[in-house]
Amino acid sequence: MTLWLIGIPIVFGVGVGLAMQPMIFCAQNSGDQQDVATTTTLFMTIRMLVSAIGLAIAQSVMQNDIMPLLKVIAARFPDQANVVYNIVSNQSVIWESNVPIDVRDAVTEAYVKSTHKVYLVFMAFGSLTFIVSLFSKNLKLCRNLGGAAAE
Repeated sequence: MTLWLIGIPIVFGVGVGLAMQPMIFCAQNSGDQQDVATTTTLFMTIRMLVSAIGLAIAQSVMQNDIMPLLKVIAARFPDQANVVYNIVSNQSVIWESNVPIDVRDAVTEAYVKSTHKVYLVFMAFGSLTFIVSLFSKNLKLCRNLGGAAAE
């Protein structure tokens, strides 16, 4: 179990690292040599801003989807309604020994459904980004220190 908890973030980090470096390289290559620092800074600022907006969208989708599902679970298990509503602010409550397995499974399924909806929203954004990238200008790779593309 511990190996999975350590291994998954390592694999995720390597994947993100391998995906980010080509984007930074493309941004640096699109400008002149004297503007590399400015281009890199602008790229990283925009990436952080878009990441914050993406997180806000994900949180909004998740919260708007999970609350109705938790209300249904609370109605199905009225004696555990307080536990179900406490899970929103503290997810570790679900693993306490006094929480019945049925409630735990229902709440886990609700979170999986909500996470799936967030995934679908970001798949739509990713598809839109892919379509927009098809119309992007193709730049030649800079081969010399002057910053001009090799002819």
